[in-house]
Amino acid sequence: MRRIFLMFALTWMTLAMHAYTVTDTIFNRSQHEDYAFGADISFVPQMEGWGTRWLNMQGKQKDILDILKEQGINSIRLRVWTVNSGASSKQEVINMCKRAKEKGMSVMIDFHYSDTWADPGSQTIPSAWNDHSVDALSKKVYQHTYDVLKAIKDAGVVPKWVQVGNETKRGMLYPVGQTNKGGSVAFARFVQSGYDAVKAVDSTMQVIVHLPDGHDNSLYRSIFDGLKKNGAKWDIIGLSAYPRWSHLDGPTMITRVMNNINDLKARYKTPCMVVETGHYPNKAIEGNQYLVGLMDRMIKNGDLGCFYWEPESMGGYDMGAWDESSRRPTVMMDAFLGVKHTEVSWLMNAHLTSPTKEESVEEDLTLIANVRHIRAKRLKAVDFYVDKNLVGTLTESPWRMSVEGVEPGYHTAWIKASDTDGNTQASDTISFFMGTSTRFDSALLTDADQRGGTAIWNMTISAPGRYRLLFKYSAPNLRGTEIRVNSDSIGRMFFVKKTDALMTQDIEAKESGLLEVTLRATGSNGLPDIAWLRIFPLDGQKAPEQTDLTGVSRPSDDRDGLVDVYTLSGVWIKRVPESQLGISLGNQSSAVVVLPNCVGGTPNIVRKQRLK
Repeated sequence: MRRIFLMFALTWMTLAMHAYTVTDTIFNRSQHEDYAFGADISFVPQMEGWGTRWLNMQGKQKDILDILKEQGINSIRLRVWTVNSGASSKQEVINMCKRAKEKGMSVMIDFHYSDTWADPGSQTIPSAWNDHSVDALSKKVYQHTYDVLKAIKDAGVVPKWVQVGNETKRGMLYPVGQTNKGGSVAFARFVQSGYDAVKAVDSTMQVIVHLPDGHDNSLYRSIFDGLKKNGAKWDIIGLSAYPRWSHLDGPTMITRVMNNINDLKARYKTPCMVVETGHYPNKAIEGNQYLVGLMDRMIKNGDLGCFYWEPESMGGYDMGAWDESSRRPTVMMDAFLGVKHTEVSWLMNAHLTSPTKEESVEEDLTLIANVRHIRAKRLKAVDFYVDKNLVGTLTESPWRMSVEGVEPGYHTAWIKASDTDGNTQASDTISFFMGTSTRFDSALLTDADQRGGTAIWNMTISAPGRYRLLFKYSAPNLRGTEIRVNSDSIGRMFFVKKTDALMTQDIEAKESGLLEVTLRATGSNGLPDIAWLRIFPLDGQKAPEQTDLTGVSRPSDDRDGLVDVYTLSGVWIKRVPESQLGISLGNQSSAVVVLPNCVGGTPNIVRKQRLK
């Protein structure tokens, strides 16, 4: 029982978790090439050295810069450490700058002023910078900045932006330039040295001072008030904006960041850009909505750009924008194309409202559908099907389709809706009956058990011709039968192992009057369980009439050809004209009793006898 319950629970959870994704274009990417749609890809040389290969959205392997460009990225950011070789060294950065220029991308250089990572928790002075006086460190900042940028320019690339320090929440080159330990003046000296070095190499390069926690206006006011007071210069304020580290949801983060940006622009007369952001790859829809919402607000606000930190990263970094299993970009990267993805519990609803299940349609067939889409003006077309055949397509409501030429008998109908994004939704399949017909809910059963048996249906037909029999049945295994019409064998029928299945057989009636259809088991498995029999005339005749009388006998006075109807036990029911019986007594005084006695809808086995 526990296992059954667990399987049910898992199935329910799977269904409950199923969702659809709809897309919206939030901004036209092609109209905003002046905005920096950026990515920090400093890890790329190392990842390529490990043999990493990336695929684009279509699954084609390409240079990672080409894939990023396909996803809307027009700018890259590269960190620089003070090491002489290896990761984030001057030469590695020069090589990456040249690759970016070949792809037509702008470049941002991010100076960490350390042998390794520089961030709010670690701004360690490079090991080779032995003299830790403010003057000496200021000269080192200038020399290092100038040396790297001059080498990059000599290689044919002029960066567009240069960060003097990385996430300098409490200054840099700790403890000398640590602002919360009396280093505010020194920090301003270091920023100014970097600024002067940048402008000495090329005055067109824009200097950025970068802080974390882009939602924290008090932090930014404190740092930039100090820099301004102590004479430091900058061109752009750079912000980090990670919902994860700020412990805020996406919409709240966007609101707080934009409020901060607007205050900084007004207070310091300085443009702003987000130089670092990111989200979880396993929450790609949420990340996409955050990124596209942030960039849309910044574009409308006249801000400069937004850089995702290491989107191409897989494995070790848990906030990349790549799917490690498929090696393709997640939908987060679609934000840089202006595309927003929204996950919904349903995308399209498609239902047939007419005909309804097992409805009898006696004249014209009209299929009527109810179709909705979660997005306005997204429905493209609705295809209508009868059985497996497409009978028509509509491109606008009302979703109403008239269908001609459907033969009498059992049919199925369904629809398939499609939208402008190529999504499709099929309706449930509806079964219906075409043409006039008569349904028989029970039959006379004789000797019916697991080893044999016979089922008989009696009816009155108005004219000879072709008729279609439709059996609804259930069978625990294969059941072979012989079908007879008025004692004439017309062939065999095999009912396969199914529940609530349908079987069709066409017959020929040679004359009007009583028609007896017999189904006799031919194997050792007995008859199938016949739920009902429906009979359709195929040549324009009237539908058969049920002959459900239990027994007949001619009255003693023989008035006007009338006969009496009795139950099996001899109880009189009514007196009717002999012509209504569907049989002729001729010179006989009585007829065989046929009593389909039903209890709870299940025909009992009954016997035959003659009335006395």
